[in-house]
Amino acid sequence: MTGLDKGRIVDGAPALTPDELDKAMAALPDWQLAQDGKAIHREWRFRNFKQAAQLANLAAWQAEAAGHHPDIAFGWGFARITYSTHSAGGVTRNDLIMAARLDAATR
Repeated sequence: MTGLDKGRIVDGAPALTPDELDKAMAALPDWQLAQDGKAIHREWRFRNFKQAAQLANLAAWQAEAAGHHPDIAFGWGFARITYSTHSAGGVTRNDLIMAARLDAATR
């Protein structure tokens, strides 16, 4: 991990430029950039519903603690987390920090 998970969430963070985002995504190899470049997402696969719900709850609790919330989708055997800063119109450093925190918590 590059230390991104230790970053501080900042109100009003601007959307990253495409070049900044491309470079930053190297630190999050399990995450994918949405086709429109305005969100990042990751999907986990599990053996049952309980594990998927646990991951969704972990993401929700982290989000509440940080005040920065993802879109969460889950069901039997999967959980998908998507970060985007709607007020900035794209991906900010805050989104990358939250993705890195979730990665650190699931390792």
